[in-house]
Amino acid sequence: MQQSFPVPPNALWSALPAGVTAIRGRTPSYDPQRGTVMCRTGMSLLSWGQIVHVTVSHAPGGSALTIVTTLKLGVFDWGEGKRLAHRFAAAVAHAAGTAALV
Repeated sequence: MQQSFPVPPNALWSALPAGVTAIRGRTPSYDPQRGTVMCRTGMSLLSWGQIVHVTVSHAPGGSALTIVTTLKLGVFDWGEGKRLAHRFAAAVAHAAGTAALV
């Protein structure tokens, strides 16, 4: 999932911990040189958890947030990855004081 925001990339970067907290991410690994963060989620009723990779990049009119989720174990995520990505992006937008561009 990718969303654009009308704020500079450093504003989104500063708000990434809010996204990690919103999805209850564990052991976040921040790489400021690449503009990425990776974390893992715990098990749920339908999943062994997800690995979440997030990238902040420049985009026309601001910045972009790209979120990719991968199952730790299993074949089908039952929509969990999409829900995590939306929850992460919403928390980052709120912490950055903005909303995603449509």
